[in-house]
Amino acid sequence: MWLPLPALPRLDRRFATVLGLSLALHAWLLAGNGWQRPVTPPLPTILASIRQIEVTESGPHPAAAAVATTPARPVEAAPQKARQSLPVPAQRAASTPVPAAGPANPSVPSPVPPAGGPTSAGPVVTGEALPKSPAVVAESASESAAAARHQGDLLAAYRQRVSDLLARQQEYPRVAAMRGWEGEVRLRLRVARKGSLLGIQLDHSSGFEVLDQHAVSMLERLAGLPALPDALEANEIQVVVPINYKLKKTT
Repeated sequence: MWLPLPALPRLDRRFATVLGLSLALHAWLLAGNGWQRPVTPPLPTILASIRQIEVTESGPHPAAAAVATTPARPVEAAPQKARQSLPVPAQRAASTPVPAAGPANPSVPSPVPPAGGPTSAGPVVTGEALPKSPAVVAESASESAAAARHQGDLLAAYRQRVSDLLARQQEYPRVAAMRGWEGEVRLRLRVARKGSLLGIQLDHSSGFEVLDQHAVSMLERLAGLPALPDALEANEIQVVVPINYKLKKTT
């Protein structure tokens, strides 16, 4: 059952209007403060002053003077660390064995004479041969020339021996004698050490084919030539032998 409320006294119309406006204004202010964004505080302003410094040649630089007059800061932590780190190398050095003291100059050992034996008296052989003196060179050259001269003499003597043998075997071709053909034929012979004839080659023609062929056939008919001299240092030689074809004129 609802009871009727007691009747309120009627307020003045003007007072009610003012009260309503006041309440509405407060409500609007409260709502605006609640939804307002946070304002970022402004950054602090840094002020710097620039001072012009004049540099003269006679006096020191002001900055250098300022640095020189500025007392250095005491550093105590670094010496303590240095003092603490000093024993470490000592301990490490103590743990490492120290090698025995060697000679003052180990790279150049003193020469020690060998105990003995056939190799102790051997000469020292160097990698580069010593140059020969002019006298030794001249003597060696003279010996070589003498040996070559001796070999040449032996070869000339053997050639003369073969020429004498062919002169005894020579017969004058009849056609050449009838026509009066004369000339000298030179044949190059290859002779082995025991006198075997290895090859015949015409070295110089007489100018007449009859005489050239007669000389070659005469050598082919021979059983062999004299053996080479023992002092001749060759297993085979090549010698040029002349064969002369000359008619004997009768008076």
